[in-house]
Amino acid sequence: MKAAIACGLGLTLICGTAPVRADFKYTDTSKITGGSLKSMMKTVGMFSKQASAAMKPTVTTHYVRGSKLRTDRSDGTFEIIDLDGRKMVFIDPQKRTYSEVTFEEMKAAMEKAQKQMQDEMAKQKAQQKDVKTNMKAKVYVTPTKETREIMGQQTNELKMQIDMEIEAQDTSASAQPAGPVSGTMSTSIDSWVAPTVPGYKEIGEFYVRMAKEINWVPPSNISLNPQVTQGMAEVQKNQSAYKGLPLLQYMSMTMVGQQGDPAATSSGSQTPSSTSSSGASSVPTSTSEAVVKGLGGLFSKKKKKEEAAEASANANSQNPPPPSTPGSLIEMTIEVNSFSDAALDEGLFVPPAGFTKVARDPDQILGHKPGKQ
Repeated sequence: MKAAIACGLGLTLICGTAPVRADFKYTDTSKITGGSLKSMMKTVGMFSKQASAAMKPTVTTHYVRGSKLRTDRSDGTFEIIDLDGRKMVFIDPQKRTYSEVTFEEMKAAMEKAQKQMQDEMAKQKAQQKDVKTNMKAKVYVTPTKETREIMGQQTNELKMQIDMEIEAQDTSASAQPAGPVSGTMSTSIDSWVAPTVPGYKEIGEFYVRMAKEINWVPPSNISLNPQVTQGMAEVQKNQSAYKGLPLLQYMSMTMVGQQGDPAATSSGSQTPSSTSSSGASSVPTSTSEAVVKGLGGLFSKKKKKEEAAEASANANSQNPPPPSTPGSLIEMTIEVNSFSDAALDEGLFVPPAGFTKVARDPDQILGHKPGKQ
């Protein structure tokens, strides 16, 4: 997931364009559409409001005007990045408060987080001195010749796959003779990019300038995996394909184990299901069994209703998600709902009148939790 986000950020930063002064606003919706994590969250959501809320679509609105970018989130909070003022402003309308973080504080927080990660990795390495691990990142970028009309715009398809290959082997004297344990976390992103959306070039220019303003790079003692560098070179080579606004994106994440028998795992996962099915037709022999059977029936009915509702929504959608990837952990769809290059009010980019300024813990900067000061 982090690799996908990092590469996504990289795409944004390399798509620099000549400075264009135009206001721009767009709204997108991201939602989980499939995967084993979705099924798990659905079950948990029956008992937890927080888990249930996590399953709902997330709507985000972005505004850019000159040197300022505002982002509105689904929880009602919003943040403003001010390049000229070299600061970020976090606003919580519910509490009627706002807080500010300078770029210098943000860089310090990033460096602190990097140091903590280094210390944690060193600690784990010391605890597992006999375990050798190796990680490689590979990025594949494939602009296709496919086109699709979305929201009146001609879009071009761009496919990207990020593979994080992880290998570990126990080299201790007491270890049983065995080969390395390995697996690959694979993330695929299928984007439909509109290259001629009026005003969107301003977004690309904004992020290019922001990268220069922050000017933060990893410490000199951090070595980057050559595979990562090669992957980003592949992205850079195809940067012309990224220019424009991605109006529709499908993301799928899978974990592929290179050891073990997938068929056996699949078979094993079916056993409880068949047992449950046969048990459902039997007569309960105790109170607890009757309760479990009753709850199972309720959950089954609710699941069928939800699946039917989702199938109906997808059938009526102009851009239904592709067929589910077998064995996927999570599948998501990110879709732009609206965009406009109409002039924006300057008042959108300052804290509302009457709001109280509060201090913000620098350690929360990277957490992006504007509701907590």
